[in-house]
Amino acid sequence: MVTVMDASLSTKHPSFYGQSAVDHFGMAGRAIASFELEGQPALVATHLHCRRQTRERTRPVSSDAAYSVLYQLSDLQSRSRWLDGRLDASSPVGAGEVEVVDLRDRPQWQFSGDFHALQFYISLAGLSSFAKQCSARTITSLSWESGVPDDVLSGLSNALIQAAATPSSNQLLIDQLAITILTHFAETYGGLQSLGKEHATGLAPWQLRRATEIMAARLASNLKISQIASECRLTPSHFARAFRHSMGVAPQRYLTQLRIEEARKLLPKGDLSLSDIALVCGFGDQSHFTHVFKKMTGESPGAWRRLRASQRPEETASRPKIACGS
Repeated sequence: MVTVMDASLSTKHPSFYGQSAVDHFGMAGRAIASFELEGQPALVATHLHCRRQTRERTRPVSSDAAYSVLYQLSDLQSRSRWLDGRLDASSPVGAGEVEVVDLRDRPQWQFSGDFHALQFYISLAGLSSFAKQCSARTITSLSWESGVPDDVLSGLSNALIQAAATPSSNQLLIDQLAITILTHFAETYGGLQSLGKEHATGLAPWQLRRATEIMAARLASNLKISQIASECRLTPSHFARAFRHSMGVAPQRYLTQLRIEEARKLLPKGDLSLSDIALVCGFGDQSHFTHVFKKMTGESPGAWRRLRASQRPEETASRPKIACGS
C-alpha cells in the first residue's frame, strides 16, 4: 500500500521516520509518502527543514534493521556523524549529496547551518519483500559513495516534494514516485537485478478493463495505486509496471488525461464555475487545475471555454483528443 502519511502514524510505528525523525532531529517537517509491503513500511519519505544555525548532538537512534538515506536539498555548513558512539565523519555537505546510514549502528548527528533535506527510511524487511516480488535475490545492505551526487534521486525527490504539496489531486503520482524511489534504492544502492524481458508483461484484458473503469468512475476521489492494484489482484509495484507496459503511460498520466477530457466536456456548458470543475474532475483546486490544463492543452481553462463558446457545438465535439502519451 502506498499513501501520504501524517504525524499520527509515528505512534503506531515508532521507527525512525515521520514525526519520530522530526522530533529526533529537533526540526520541522512531516512524512510525505510511504510504500508498505506486507503491512509494514518498506520506504517512508520525510521532509525536514530547520533555520536554526547551531544544534546539539542528537541522541543515538534506537537500533533498527533499516537504513536512513539523507538527501540534502541545500548546502549545509557542517554535518558530523557518530556510529556506535564513535565519530565517523565530519564535513560540509553540498546540495544533492547523499548519506546512507545503517540504523543498526545507532547513529548520532550534529548539524550547523540551514538544514533542508529529504530523509528516506528503508527497512530491510521491506527490501526483502520487494526483491521477492521481483524474483531477485534478497538485498542485505545499501551503500552509496560519500560525496557523490545522485542525479536520479535528485529528480525524484524534487518531483515528490512538488506532488506532496497537493496530495489530494496527486495521489497516484505520489504512489508511483514512492515505488520508483524504492526501486532505485534497491537496484542502485542494493544491487537488485532489474527484471528480465520475460517478466515485462502487461495487464490481462480483464485487469486493464477494471483498472480503467475504476479511474474513470473515481476522477474526483483521492485514488491510490494500492486500491486499483488490489482490484486487479496484483501488488502495487507489479501493477504500475504492467499498466505502463499495456498503456504506454504511467497510471497517474492516464488518470490526468481522463480528468482533462472530462474538463473539456464540462467547460463549454457554462453551468459550472472553474473552481467547481476543478473539484468535480479531481484537481483539488482551481490553481492546480489551471496549471495542469494549460500544460496539457496549451491554453488556460478560461481561454479554452471562451473560444469554444464561440464555436458551433459540432466543431467543439469534433476536436481531436489529446494523445495519452503527449
